[in-house]
Amino acid sequence: MFDRMSRTWELTKQSFAVIAADKRLLIFPVLSGIAVIIVSISFLIPVLASGTLENPQTTGTDYVVMFLFYFANYFVVLFFNCALVACANICLSGGHATVKDGLSAAWSRLPRIFLWAIVAATVGFLIRMIEERAEKIGRIVAWLLGTAWTLMTYFIIPVLMFEDAGVIDSVKRSTAVLKKTWGEEIASGFSFGLIWLAALIPGAVLTYVCWMVHPLLGVAVGVAYMLLLAVVGAAVKSIFTVALYRYASQGLASEGFSQDQMQGAFISRG
Repeated sequence: MFDRMSRTWELTKQSFAVIAADKRLLIFPVLSGIAVIIVSISFLIPVLASGTLENPQTTGTDYVVMFLFYFANYFVVLFFNCALVACANICLSGGHATVKDGLSAAWSRLPRIFLWAIVAATVGFLIRMIEERAEKIGRIVAWLLGTAWTLMTYFIIPVLMFEDAGVIDSVKRSTAVLKKTWGEEIASGFSFGLIWLAALIPGAVLTYVCWMVHPLLGVAVGVAYMLLLAVVGAAVKSIFTVALYRYASQGLASEGFSQDQMQGAFISRG
């Protein structure tokens, strides 16, 4: 466990180093967050105006609106994630990416992004319905399906951006890349959760101190810190994913990432 944490920390530090060398990568999570807020508001205002929330019964129209909401959010998040992945790939290849480079790359893949957003929204919507309608058993089934889907599509964004395959073939390719390098079973994740939990501690302390000065100041600092952590975390995860994809698909570690670190990121069934 300690060795796995150590490897993960080294990989995380290198991902941070990539961001430090090109801070423009942080723009894409910010744009993604802004787009999600805009989409949410655009759906929320009509719903409030129509009084739908006051009706306890869910109609067919409500389900259609819910699905469109899922799709719109998946699409904007996916688009900016694709742009970030494109720029991360340029940086890991030794180049210097611009925001325009990322947006242009994502735009060139727009039809595939659109189709994948439909698939992802459909799967996410169905899992949500299972979770809500089947109570405890439904939550367990939904968790299992969600976990399996997450693993199957771990490399889906790099595959969509860098390979020419249909939506179904992209899922197969994402799964194949994972199996090819690290086997069928993942003993654990990258321990990112523990790392980000540790990162929350100084923010919590700072928020508490500011709260003692004035509650509004504490809320403002806490929200700002969480947003910053979310932006940096999204960028680090994307860089890490691209580095792993490059290793899995090409057998080569990107500059700054050793082959031992890449191979040790996952543990196969052995």
